[in-house]
Amino acid sequence: MMKKTLLATALLATTSTAALAEISGNVTLASDYAFRGISQTGNQLAVQGGLDYSHESGFYAGTWASNVDSTFFGGAQDPQIELDLYAGYSGEMSNGIGYDFGVLRYQYPGGDESGFDPSTTEVYASGSYNGFSASFNYTNELAFLFSTESAYYLAAGYEMTLPQDFGLAVSIGYSDGDAFGTGPGASGLPDYLDWSIGISKSVAGVDLGLTYYDNDLDVTSDCGGLEECDSRIVFSVSKSL
Repeated sequence: MMKKTLLATALLATTSTAALAEISGNVTLASDYAFRGISQTGNQLAVQGGLDYSHESGFYAGTWASNVDSTFFGGAQDPQIELDLYAGYSGEMSNGIGYDFGVLRYQYPGGDESGFDPSTTEVYASGSYNGFSASFNYTNELAFLFSTESAYYLAAGYEMTLPQDFGLAVSIGYSDGDAFGTGPGASGLPDYLDWSIGISKSVAGVDLGLTYYDNDLDVTSDCGGLEECDSRIVFSVSKSL
């Protein structure tokens, strides 16, 4: 459940304006899959990939998949799969402000064995300018945290190029809404902050990344002792196709 809003924007930015439409792909091997500051693979290896269609009008659509830890959903298989489908519209105004809005569907084939389907739909909107970005995601049912209540996610980030063509990216996010807390239909997880800082470098056409993820959740009192909520450093190797 990576940051698909920003991913889609980045993919569109690489699309040739001379072409009416383009199809592109990406594959990633990572030491973990951290989403909003929490591991989705139980601190294990993640294999991920996506396929995207973009049109010069600004419309785009795509799909992205990763293995996840089945214990999150009460199933017997390990790993299970997260399959994301998304579509939206993005562009840039004459003053350099970029915009992106759309809809995103998280799906977990086989994840409803426990009698509750964790598939979740979010709508999102984001803006960017001169390396800075801000985004807002909303769902009326945060099912992937086993909640029937609504939730939103606010995030802000900054990216810059360092000497020797290294990239630096920092971000901070906040998860809140009726789905958080201990009310009726809530997940039991409190609202929380997460943050990350990472460096990246392209070598021989392959993108290498090293990112630190953390949050303000207490592993014992907030996460029931699950190490998935603890801080982590993730190494990744990615290739655009």
